[in-house]
Amino acid sequence: MLTKSELRRSLLDFVRHRLVAEELAARVESDTPLFEHRIVDSLRILELIAFIESAIGSKIPDTQVVLANFRSIETMASRFASDGETAAVRARRPRSARGLERSKRIFENSSGRTNYGNAETLLTNRGEIEWNAEGGVELHGSALALVRHLDSIVAGWARELGAVEEVFSDAIALDSLERAGFIEAFPQKLVGIDGDDGFARPPALCYHHYPHLARRAVDEPGSIVTVAGRCYRNEEDRAHPLERLREFTMREIVAVGSESFVETTRRGLMDRVGRWIVELDLEGFIEVASDPFFTRATRGRQLMQQLQPLKYELRLASAEGRTVAAASFNHHQDHFGRAFSIRQQNGDAAHSGCVAFGWERWVIAFVAQHGLDDENWPLSVRPSHAIAL
Repeated sequence: MLTKSELRRSLLDFVRHRLVAEELAARVESDTPLFEHRIVDSLRILELIAFIESAIGSKIPDTQVVLANFRSIETMASRFASDGETAAVRARRPRSARGLERSKRIFENSSGRTNYGNAETLLTNRGEIEWNAEGGVELHGSALALVRHLDSIVAGWARELGAVEEVFSDAIALDSLERAGFIEAFPQKLVGIDGDDGFARPPALCYHHYPHLARRAVDEPGSIVTVAGRCYRNEEDRAHPLERLREFTMREIVAVGSESFVETTRRGLMDRVGRWIVELDLEGFIEVASDPFFTRATRGRQLMQQLQPLKYELRLASAEGRTVAAASFNHHQDHFGRAFSIRQQNGDAAHSGCVAFGWERWVIAFVAQHGLDDENWPLSVRPSHAIAL
């Protein structure tokens, strides 16, 4: 385990040269307030935590992952080094998020909520969900209006980024999924089409986009498309059927181009979602997750080669002690670029990434936390104040 002086030096080098932008590095000293001066944001703290855990050779307990322990490099060295001067500050268990792993790392509600409603019961009793034959649900009333409003916000972000709106089929060629690596990695999740051996239902909308770009060079620095539609995966959960549907609705923003273009797009959208969650007064957290776009062999090699995580998930509280993954922020590196021969202008394989929102899960979390009475919803989401759809 590192001493305080050793950990201080390691942290200073890591933050200056690997965590923050080059123009910010010169501003970083041991006593610089990293968050108050906006040098490190709430997303990059995940990478900072991972670095400290690697340096000290042990996991930092979730109860110690609070701002007071990470304000500056000096603070972190004092808290986590073997000869640190003070014991790490421990967070009180959040009243309104008991059992939510790492909720302190990102978001807590501001209203003091201590109880969650049963979203499935509330939605069923009001007739706002109706199960269909595909293992999904049809939304009605306030639930449908909520999804339309949320989707309009994200679609607006995509337009601001210059995204082209696409419409994809609800069937995808099996050879495209095989080429992408999905069938090798997740054969049990594939939803076939009766009577058609050559096509299946799309497990994610972005799988349609890469065959369209096959054997082409994208313009510099890259291209962005957005699409909303139905996705299908065999991964039902009978205990929590609304949380894991066989058929569900996604909005995706897909970037293809240079590595920096994809990562800048992903980071920008993560920042926007972070601010949005605060505006919506939702309880949840963003954490590093495993990436489902790589085969087992590829995933391990790619993760070893990269310091920064390839996938983050936004998890929102859906019940007491439960969360659902409501959005994901993925950087596939050049996996799909190589698989489909998509090139950058310099001839290198293109990178790709997608940010995806699962709207049924947003409804579950939102209703569990705010209820179905839209007069109790955050002001920006109330029908009388929300943007016209």
